[in-house]
Amino acid sequence: MSTKVDKRRLEILKLIQSEDEVSVIDMAKRFGVTMETIRGDFDFLAKEQGLIRTHGGLSKQDNKKYNKHYFFHERQVIHMEEKKKLCYRAMDFISDGDCIYIDSGSTVIYLLNYLNQKRGLTIVTNSIGFLICYILDGHETSFKEQGHRFIFIGGEVEANIMMTYGTFLEQTVPELTYDHLIFSVDALDSVQGGSNVDYQAYATIKSVLKNTRNKILLADSSKFDLRATYKVIGLEDIDCFITNLPLKENWMNLFKQKHIPYYTV
Repeated sequence: MSTKVDKRRLEILKLIQSEDEVSVIDMAKRFGVTMETIRGDFDFLAKEQGLIRTHGGLSKQDNKKYNKHYFFHERQVIHMEEKKKLCYRAMDFISDGDCIYIDSGSTVIYLLNYLNQKRGLTIVTNSIGFLICYILDGHETSFKEQGHRFIFIGGEVEANIMMTYGTFLEQTVPELTYDHLIFSVDALDSVQGGSNVDYQAYATIKSVLKNTRNKILLADSSKFDLRATYKVIGLEDIDCFITNLPLKENWMNLFKQKHIPYYTV
């Protein structure tokens, strides 16, 4: 094997150690060789170094399966400051008079702190947690002052994750057209996209996606490189992505390839 090949493979190995995953396309461009050459390098490194060959890439380890079910009140206080920053940034993409759907995740509940930056919003949700905070924290008066309309969609109740779901909700959701869906996911994977652990949360979001113009995903850094059971959305279907830390190089390149606008807070 030539010294040139050895050096290239060593450099690829160093990149994987720092970035966790690299892609065939990026490495071919970086080293000025064909993608077929890089695939050969990846096959060699996977065999010799115990790395994982992924679809179009090579990674340090296979993405972890995330399957932890949670109680809403427990998840709400995890990474709380990061979640507030994500919600604050999301307001930049909302205009007066928009109709927005807010999902049942613990991240987006903090939008309640910032919705009064706008006027005349129609705010739709199935989040019981959002409804409780709206009532107990006294947002009703300020919503009326700003001309907001708040619509809570009922249905069967899932108490652990504080949401409604089921046939009634799925029949009601299509009655409105949403300018924005603001949502979070349990896990984010470069191949699978965004996914959720709980079927109810998955099914509800899927029904809203069909009727939404702009899909804004909020995800803190703890969600990356994980996979949950139910795929919610492919990366290519995200219109706007907001996270709390600078993206790793492999994720940054992936978002650029798929032309997904992304922002950090």
